[in-house]
Amino acid sequence: MKKIKLHIVFAIMFLAISACERENDKNPMLIGKWQGVEWLAFGKPSGNDANQVHFEFKADGNYTAGFGSQQESGTWRTVNDKLYTTASDRKEIMVKILELDSTVLKFEMNRGGQQETMKLNRVQ
Repeated sequence: MKKIKLHIVFAIMFLAISACERENDKNPMLIGKWQGVEWLAFGKPSGNDANQVHFEFKADGNYTAGFGSQQESGTWRTVNDKLYTTASDRKEIMVKILELDSTVLKFEMNRGGQQETMKLNRVQ
C-alpha cells in the first residue's frame, strides 16, 4: 500500500512540474539573423528606421536584438503563430507572426496601444 501511495505522489509531482513548463515549439524557421526592412504603424510608415533593427535567434533558445545603439539579449520561444521574447531582467513580450519563410519574417506588435508591423529579411 505504501508503494502505491508513493507512486501516486511521484505521479502528481511529475504532472505538476510538467504543467509549469512553458509551451514551446521553437520554430526552426526563426533560427538565424534578420534585418529590418519595413516598420509600419496602422498600415503606414511609422517614421522609425527599420534598417536599424536586427535580430538573431539561436537554436539554443537565446536571442540578441538591437535598434540603433539599443541592444538586448535573452531567451525566445514560439507557440503556434506567437513569438515570445524575454530580455534579461524584463517581462516576457509577445508578437504575432504574420509571415515566416526562408527569407521573410513579418510580425505584428502592440507598442503602447499602437498596432505596428515589422518586416525583416534573413541575412544569414
